[in-house]
Amino acid sequence: MKLERHGKGPQTFLGIHGWAGSRHTFRRVIRHMPESASFYGCDLPGYGDTQRPERLDRDAVMAAIIEAMGEIADPNLTLVGNCGGALLALEALRLAPDYGTRAVLIDPFAYPPLYFRIFTWGSFGRYAYLSTFANPLGRLFTNGALRRNRTGTTNLTSAFRAVDHDVALDYIRLLCSFEHASRFAGMQNPVDIVFGERTFAAIRRSLPIWREVLPNLRCTELRGAGHEPIREATEQLAEVIFETAPTTSASPAAEASC
Repeated sequence: MKLERHGKGPQTFLGIHGWAGSRHTFRRVIRHMPESASFYGCDLPGYGDTQRPERLDRDAVMAAIIEAMGEIADPNLTLVGNCGGALLALEALRLAPDYGTRAVLIDPFAYPPLYFRIFTWGSFGRYAYLSTFANPLGRLFTNGALRRNRTGTTNLTSAFRAVDHDVALDYIRLLCSFEHASRFAGMQNPVDIVFGERTFAAIRRSLPIWREVLPNLRCTELRGAGHEPIREATEQLAEVIFETAPTTSASPAAEASC
């Protein structure tokens, strides 16, 4: 799996992107990284410079992530997962506890909402996906329909212009296979969940589920942000990821109850 390192500090972080991302997903956050940190971006199997495996399923993807964790070789590694990548990050920490300690989950779902599961419904689901994300008019309409979940300048569907849609569909099926956050019950790792105050209702409904499942959980709401905190609240998000002192901001982060 393609890894790209930024920084030379002893505190290590591995960013795991979502189903329309790449190793460049976290580039805005990396600009606010302290000198004490090293941040590794990755291309998940099938994305960017990482070859698509013959069978793109959960086992193959998790094996690739765990192999990358082994290459980084820091038992105090923090995994940072964005959207669907949050589930992959938490699963990697569950499967390979000797390779990492903490997870930061950005806008994570605790269960696959109906509007994701629809895309897994055979030929109908494929048509629904392609109409929504592969078609320029579909992307335009979808981004407009999601205006309440983003700032005025954010385009929530722009990343789908260049994505391999067969790969993206495979990842939707993969993510839906997690079914429910209860698989992570009892994990003792420190976990941060970071979410935008204007995020999707399904993510807000997920918060009490995560609280019940993860005993060492801290939730932080990023004021003014929607479903894209990396773009809409970069500095606030960086403070949580790197555990740095808060900076003065017009839209400060706030520790939130799950």
